Order: sequence, then structure tokens, then C-alpha cells
Amino acid sequence: DTQYDAKLKLNVDVTVAMPCHSIGADIVDSTNQNLLMFGSLEEEDTWFEMNEEQRSHFEDIRHFNSYLREEYHAINQLLWKSAHSFQPTGNSGFPQRQDNPNQEPDACRVHGSLVLNKVAGNLHITAGKSLQLPYNEHIHLPAFILPSSYNFSHRIHHFSFGDSSAGIINPLDGDEKITNELTTVYQYFVEVVPTDVETFLSKANTYQYSVKDHMRIINHEKGSHGVPGIFFKYDVSALKVIVTQSREPLLKFLLDYHQLLQGGQYKEL
Repeated sequence: DTQYDAKLKLNVDVTVAMPCHSIGADIVDSTNQNLLMFGSLEEEDTWFEMNEEQRSHFEDIRHFNSYLREEYHAINQLLWKSAHSFQPTGNSGFPQRQDNPNQEPDACRVHGSLVLNKVAGNLHITAGKSLQLPYNEHIHLPAFILPSSYNFSHRIHHFSFGDSSAGIINPLDGDEKITNELTTVYQYFVEVVPTDVETFLSKANTYQYSVKDHMRIINHEKGSHGVPGIFFKYDVSALKVIVTQSREPLLKFLLDYHQLLQGGQYKEL
């Protein structure tokens, strides 16, 4: 990939089991540029417990992505599995509540798009809010919340790079993590691969990614240090995947077919 100066679009839609006033989403990368240049993510108060219709919709996303990951291994199958098939990704079609619970919102939906540099970076959701300082420095201000109220259980409705492209599977869509531990750290290690797809009908410049996740409990007495939260650590591959669709010329197909018929005749003799 020679487009070093190009920008990378990140699309995020995550629900965290803590109120919006208690958490903040922040991003840093290896260039140490001002975080405000990337854009901002919206925070929307909601409830972590889903109703029956919402749970059914989310499970559809989970099972659909799981099936595709198991069934389609070759990249040409992955990208061209079906541009017209039902692919319930993102939160745009997520059912809205008809009746809200009789309690204050206990969760926060963090969603939106950011325009990033094509370098390694770290998107994280932690307790408190971040404050930008001069010289591209920033700090996290702890929220007025007791650690006993921490809960970084979360649900990923959508996580992708680039513009939407039919046939691309986003491995984190439909992922859900539940914890009863207050000091849980969730880490997602994401490898982003630029991908150009050219078919007979269209051409798209998009991205696919692979991901490994790790969960651990902070215990300073046992040497497990860190900050509770959700961390998406991404890096962009220096290699680009180029996928093109091709087919045999008609004449070659007819010659092969003729040879096949001739072979069948010889066997009969």
C-alpha cells in the first residue's frame, strides 16, 4: 500500500453498561496529533438490558457473522459471497424501544465515525472524561463515580473501517462481553488490511480486518496493572490486497468443452 498520506475512516457503534456521564471515548495514535482532528463520537444514554425484539435482532447479527466466518474461508468467497444477501450489520436497523424501563438509563451508546491517520492507534473507552492539553497532550479526568460502580460489559453493534462495501465481513459485529468483575480490561488487537475489489459491475476501495481479543482482571497485588476499560488497538498493514473478478474467454471454454467430449468418446471405444 503506497497511499501513506491517505486517511482511514473508522465506524464505531458500541453500547457500554455504564451511564454516559461516567465514561469517555478517546483516541490516540503514533503521530500524537490533536485528537480533535479526528472528529468526535456521539454518546447516547440508553439501557443495557435489551427487550425481546432487540435481543432477537442482535442475535441475528451474531449468528449471521459467525456462520459467514465458518463457511467462507477464501478471500474471493468472503468478498463475493453475495452482494445482495441480507446482512444485518450496524445499529441503523436496531429496533427502537416502544416503552422505556421505569429506571434511569444505565448504559451509554457510543457511536459515529472518525477520520484517522493510517498509522497505529488506540481507541479506548474508560471511566471519566479526557481533557486536551497544549502540545498535543491529554489527560483523563476521573468521573465522580466509585470504582464499585464500574461495569465494562459491552455490546458491539458495528465496528468497521472505510466506507460500507457489500460482501465485507466485520468480525466484531455482534460481539458481546459480560463481566461481573469491577476492574476488567478488554483489549482488541485489530490488524487492518487495505483491500481493492474490482468486479465486472463495480470497483471499491475498502478495508478488512482481523482481530484478537484478550480479557484480564486488574490486580495490583498480583502484578496485573492497568486501567479498567475497553481498548481497541489497531494497526494498518503495509500490504494491500487486490481482488479482481475474471472469467475464461469463450473460445477457450469451447475448446476445453470439446476436448472433454472427445475424451468421453475415446473411453466408450
